[in-house]
Amino acid sequence: MSVPLPPGAYAKALQEKRSSQKRRKYLAWGIGGGLLVLVAVAVYVAYFSPALATRKVEVAGVGLLTTDQVTTAASVELDVPLPRQDLAAIEARVAALEPVRSVDVEALWPETVRIDVVERETVYQRRLGGQVEWIDADGVAFHRTEEPTEGVPLVTTEAEDQRLLADIATVVTHLPEAVRADMVSMSAEAIDSITVKLSGKRTVEWGSADDSELKGQVLSALLSTDARAYDVSAPLHPTTVPR
Repeated sequence: MSVPLPPGAYAKALQEKRSSQKRRKYLAWGIGGGLLVLVAVAVYVAYFSPALATRKVEVAGVGLLTTDQVTTAASVELDVPLPRQDLAAIEARVAALEPVRSVDVEALWPETVRIDVVERETVYQRRLGGQVEWIDADGVAFHRTEEPTEGVPLVTTEAEDQRLLADIATVVTHLPEAVRADMVSMSAEAIDSITVKLSGKRTVEWGSADDSELKGQVLSALLSTDARAYDVSAPLHPTTVPR
């Protein structure tokens, strides 16, 4: 059997419940409003306030290039907040420099854009158009000088086919150390026609860049035979031409 509520108790309980609901609603609004204010302040500080403005550009990894060349190409806008810097665009501009093999750009809080460069490395060089080009493992000509660099293999070819230029780099890389030290020059008229000239008027027909590691091993063994020509284009069936 239920006990009847005293007069006015029901109305009072209903009023307290409504008041509690209003307090919770106002509290939620207050918390939500406070979070919005915090977000707005954070956005302002990050994207518009001078507190995180870009003040410095650091460059690392350069040797052939200069820091000034990299920073000029990067075109980083100073006094722009770091979060608004287009790092991908900066990377693309620096990557367009011929000597750059790869580049990584990052924002270092609170005021620095750092550019890490990896430069291309010379595998061989060639004379072309009155200049000497430096060419890397990918067959990219990335630097030019008036005279060849001592100790770097010199190749004769006028090819512009990057695949052939890369194939030449593969051959140079796999030349036995003794052969490279004794090499006078290398020529490449086509992808399957790479020739190495050694001292003593000796010639090595290398053929294509295929199986270059095996060809290098076979050539090392053949050099024990005194000959004027060595053919390792088919490394499983090498031949020599006696003097």
